Amino acid sequence: MIIRPVRSNRFVEIDMLRGLAIMLMIFGHILWDLNYFGLAPINNSVYSILSDTVPPLFFLLVGISLIVSKKKIENKSLKDEKAYYRRLVLRGLKIFSLGMIITIGTLVFMPERVVIFGVLHCIGLSIVLSVPFLKYRNYTLLFALLFIFAGTILTQHPIENPTVFHLTVGLHQTDVWRYTIDYFPLIPWFGVSLLGIVIGDWLYCGDKRRFRMPDLSKYRPTKIFQWAGRHSLALYLLHQPIIAGVLSVFVYF
Repeated sequence: MIIRPVRSNRFVEIDMLRGLAIMLMIFGHILWDLNYFGLAPINNSVYSILSDTVPPLFFLLVGISLIVSKKKIENKSLKDEKAYYRRLVLRGLKIFSLGMIITIGTLVFMPERVVIFGVLHCIGLSIVLSVPFLKYRNYTLLFALLFIFAGTILTQHPIENPTVFHLTVGLHQTDVWRYTIDYFPLIPWFGVSLLGIVIGDWLYCGDKRRFRMPDLSKYRPTKIFQWAGRHSLALYLLHQPIIAGVLSVFVYF
């Protein structure tokens, strides 16, 4: 693996945290796949810890990355700002489209547990929906808390036979995980992304941190985590077919 130098205008800790999150997620999926193929029983305690920590970290980093990139262009022209929002919307739609490809793939290969609204669907729409909150940040914290609180309420009011719209916003069956392998509705997860915007707005100012941090760039593990963080989308798309393909060899051949 060739690890290229990181551009100096990137914050190393954001890439590192994203890299850590994607590596922990891959580890969790390995555990799940080993259990799915009947090769090893899943360690429920370890898997539960990963399930409770990795998704919130991912969605917080979505919001932090959005506000950091926004702050980098705040002193530029209105034309640059409009171009930034246009690129943001296109990126969100691209990620959502990749989620739809995963939906089609699961329809073909796992029709009993189709991904209707998974992590890529949610991240893609969250990026698009974040535009007004990046422009007008006064009430972002309020909306973040409202979305997160609403998520706790919706889990207490399950519905039977939900539509795609219901699943998107967070209305679902009690045992929704019996029907899908990946489910992240906008409520509460968009709220977690908004909370990331609030945190990023507080921690960073333009191209500067508001906190002190030691220089980690000379350590090789730092470069590995940074590399994983900068290529997290590609790693997310590729890791599961590779893991499933390798394990299939042990099961079927």
